[in-house]
Amino acid sequence: MRASVLAALVMALVACSGSGGGNGSGDQSATLVFGRNKDAVRLDPAVVTDGMSLNVARVTMDGLTRYRLGSFEIEPGLATSWKTSRKGAVWTFKLRRNVTFQDGTPFDAAAVKFNFDRWRLRDNFYHKSLQGNSEYSYYESQFGGFPGTIRDVKVVAPDEVEFDLSKPVAPFLANLAMPAFSLSSPTAMKQKGADYFRQPVGTGPYQVTEWVKDDHITLKAYPGYWGRKPKIATVVLRDIPDAATTMLALQKGEIDGWEYPRPDDLTAIRRDRNLKLYNQPPNNLLYLSMQTQKAPFNNVLVRRAINEAVDANALIHNFYDAAASVADDFLPLAVWPHPNKTTYPYDPADARRLLTQAGFAHGFSTTLWYMTLPRPYVPEPQRVAEAIQADLRKVGINAKLQGFEWGPYLEKTQRGDHNLALYGWTGDNGDPDNFLYVLLDKDSAIPPGAQNICFWKDERFHRLMLLGQNTIDRARRAQYYKEALQLVHDEAPLVPIAHTAPPIVFKKTIAGYVPNPDNSESFEAMSVTPGGP
Repeated sequence: MRASVLAALVMALVACSGSGGGNGSGDQSATLVFGRNKDAVRLDPAVVTDGMSLNVARVTMDGLTRYRLGSFEIEPGLATSWKTSRKGAVWTFKLRRNVTFQDGTPFDAAAVKFNFDRWRLRDNFYHKSLQGNSEYSYYESQFGGFPGTIRDVKVVAPDEVEFDLSKPVAPFLANLAMPAFSLSSPTAMKQKGADYFRQPVGTGPYQVTEWVKDDHITLKAYPGYWGRKPKIATVVLRDIPDAATTMLALQKGEIDGWEYPRPDDLTAIRRDRNLKLYNQPPNNLLYLSMQTQKAPFNNVLVRRAINEAVDANALIHNFYDAAASVADDFLPLAVWPHPNKTTYPYDPADARRLLTQAGFAHGFSTTLWYMTLPRPYVPEPQRVAEAIQADLRKVGINAKLQGFEWGPYLEKTQRGDHNLALYGWTGDNGDPDNFLYVLLDKDSAIPPGAQNICFWKDERFHRLMLLGQNTIDRARRAQYYKEALQLVHDEAPLVPIAHTAPPIVFKKTIAGYVPNPDNSESFEAMSVTPGGP
C-alpha cells in the first residue's frame, strides 16, 4: 500500500485518533489506529495458530482463566473460582454471573460445554462445520488429540461446570487462559455457520465490527462488557505489509502504533520526541526446522551437521537489534527451567566431516523455505534465510530459497511439504510444555495442522512429555524437561537460532501500554492523553 493511499484511508480517523485531545483518564470517544505487518488468517481463535489472529481474540474474547496484565500469572476470567480433586483429574469452576456475549445471549455453563464439545469431539456437528480448511491444532497439541485428556465436560448448575480429565494436566489452568480456548457464543456459531470465523462473538471488552481482508479490522468497545470498560472506543488494526510505508505513516502521525519495526528503523524511532519505544519480554524462539521424515533429514548425522553449519551469532549481529540474543538455551528466559542448552558450536569443518560420514561427501541439494513477512522472532526473514543459505553452501549443501505469504506458509509447513523451513514460536502460557510438547512431541506431528513441523517422533521424548504434564511438583517437572532437552540436542531435529525482545512503538499520547510476554496488545488498558504519559 502506497503512503498516499494509506493517508487517504486513515484521514477520517485522525481527527479522533490518539493525537486528539482527552483527559487524564482517557478519551472514551477516541480511535487508535495500530499498524500491523500482516492481516489475520481467521478470527475464530479455535482454528488458528498465528499471532496475528490470536491477538485479536485477546481483546475480543475471554476464557475461564486469564493472564494478569504483563505476566503469565493466572487470575479469574469467566470463572471466578475453581477447585480440583482426584489429584488434579477433576476441576470444578464457578462461573461469573450476569455476563452476556456480544450478541446479547447469556454466558453460562451450557455455553462452556458447547465450546469444549465443539473442540474436542470430532463427531460433533460444529467441530466439522466450523473448522473450514483448518484444524483445532491448539486443542490437539495442548490436550493430546480428540477428545484428548478432557474426558467429559459436565454442567453442574447454570454457574458451575466440571471437567473430568483422564489424567492430571499440570498446566491446565494456564492452558485455559490461552486465546485458543476463548469462549464463543453458541447462538452466533449456529447462526453464522462456516462464516463464523469472519466475525466471532465473545464476551471481551471489544467486539469485531468489520474485517476487510488484507486491509483492516475494526474493533468497537462492547458496552455490555462485564469488566472494566475500555477507555478507547475504537481500535483499527491496519494491515501495512511494507515497513517503509508504515514508518512514514508513524512519523506523520497517521497511525498511533506499530508492532515489530525493522532494526534499521529503531534509531529514528528513539530520536523522535513524539514516539515511545518498548520491548516485549523475551519469550520466543526462531529456529530452522528439518522435516525429519524426509531424506536426508532422517539421518541424525545430517541434522547435526546442519546445526554446526549455521552461524547463529552472525545472524544476530547482522539482522537483529541489541535486545535479541543467540538461543543458547532452547527455552527463552520467560520459561523455566534454566540452563537448558541444546545448541551446537558453529563448526563448518566438523559439519563437512559429519556429512562425509553420513554419505554426503559432496553435499546435496534441497530447498529452504521462509515466510515473507516480519515476525516477532525474525524481523527480516528473507535476509536471514539468505545468510543461512550461504552458511549451508560453505559445507556443500545447496539450498534453493522459496518465500511464501503467511497463510499459505502455515498451511504448507503444517502439512509437512517442506524440507528446511524457518519457523518460530511465541510462548502462550509461560510453561515449558507449551514449547516442548507443542513443537516437538509426536502428538503435535499430525497433519494437516501439525505444530511439530519437524515431524520428529521420539518415544523417549514423548514419555518425558507425559511425565511432565502429569506431575504437579515443579522440581520433578523441571528434571523431566531437562532430560527431554538433552534428547533434542542429541537428535538435533532443528537448529535453535534466536530469542528476541520484540520492539513495539506507540505515540507518546497513548498511555497505559504494558508489554506482555505473549506479545499481545492490551488495548482495553490503554488510553489517549493530550500530552502523553
